[in-house]
Amino acid sequence: MSGTHRQQGKSDGEPWKRKLDECLAQRRFAAALQLLDSRINDTQLTLFEGESFLVRQRRIAWLYRIDLLRSLGRLHEALAWTCLECELHPDNVAAKALRERLKRLVQPRSALGEAPAQGSGRADAPDLWRGVAGMRELKALLERDVVLPLQEPELYRQYRVSLPNGILLYGPPGCGKTFIARKLAEVLAFHFIEVKPSDLGSIYVHGTQEKIGQLFSEARVHAPCLLFLDEIDALLPKRSGELYHHYAAEVNEFLAQLNEAAASRLLVVGATNRLEKIDPAALRPGRFDKKLFVGPPDLEARLELLRLCMKDRPQVPFDFLPVARECAGYTCAELTFVVDEAARRALGKRRPIEAEDLMADLAANPPAHASEGPDASADGQEAT
Repeated sequence: MSGTHRQQGKSDGEPWKRKLDECLAQRRFAAALQLLDSRINDTQLTLFEGESFLVRQRRIAWLYRIDLLRSLGRLHEALAWTCLECELHPDNVAAKALRERLKRLVQPRSALGEAPAQGSGRADAPDLWRGVAGMRELKALLERDVVLPLQEPELYRQYRVSLPNGILLYGPPGCGKTFIARKLAEVLAFHFIEVKPSDLGSIYVHGTQEKIGQLFSEARVHAPCLLFLDEIDALLPKRSGELYHHYAAEVNEFLAQLNEAAASRLLVVGATNRLEKIDPAALRPGRFDKKLFVGPPDLEARLELLRLCMKDRPQVPFDFLPVARECAGYTCAELTFVVDEAARRALGKRRPIEAEDLMADLAANPPAHASEGPDASADGQEAT
């Protein structure tokens, strides 16, 4: 591949996603599917050959298409595309697992002799991620890498593909990592346990080590269980240097417990704002198998968040979409703060909230992490 084409592919990656976000935010689903088909069928972006970045972009587009078709209730189309993927790439275990799930969703209606209803939707295609607006790529990757292996374990064992022991959610603060972990437990129908570093602290020598063992024992009692560890960089700091040498026993204990998590029907999910602070031994395959970037909300998510934050507040009716476009790079927490500030501005003048209030507070409160993106060393976002 030429250097020009390589650079062009990298620069083209984000624009097509931005166009897709616009289509989804405006509910122009036909245009969104057309854009995805164009991306997938690009003759310069072969599905299984070429530079890894281009392959990844096309595979992500494939995941978007399946997710969108399911959300629209067009299960037969989603099944057809998944069957085609299985024929083209027989060793794609995730596609095979997704095909079996779609077959089960389609079968009850087909068994009754009923014709598929175009766009009839969510009765046939339950929304697994209800309440999580946008973030389609993250949801699709979680389903492929976590949900399908845990819900179709026999198929994965047949192909000798190991089940995930743990996943790591990383990115700027305030982007919803804890919220995503809770929703993942709900999707999996797993018991949920949330732990912060302070919960495992102890004044006694090796007291934290003992608490870690007790924590995993409790999680096994409630299996299947999702064990969520917030600020995991404080629990698994790098053991190099004099500063952290006294954490070595605690880190060793945690890693030993993590090694057998999947066998005990435990899924360990860690969240961090500082991926580089975590001990490298925890990041190797077999421990935190997948590392997924959770960044600021996309346009679709920002639009829904604005509507939610503005609900039941006195306001002059206005179009939320132009405001949502101006919020690129804002975290969920920052966007909520902006709406609150706009409400205070309107309250001070005893009048309804206007779009200009939101725009003024966006200008006065720029996002703190606008330039942050996935760490290239944590390549957990490659799609099937």
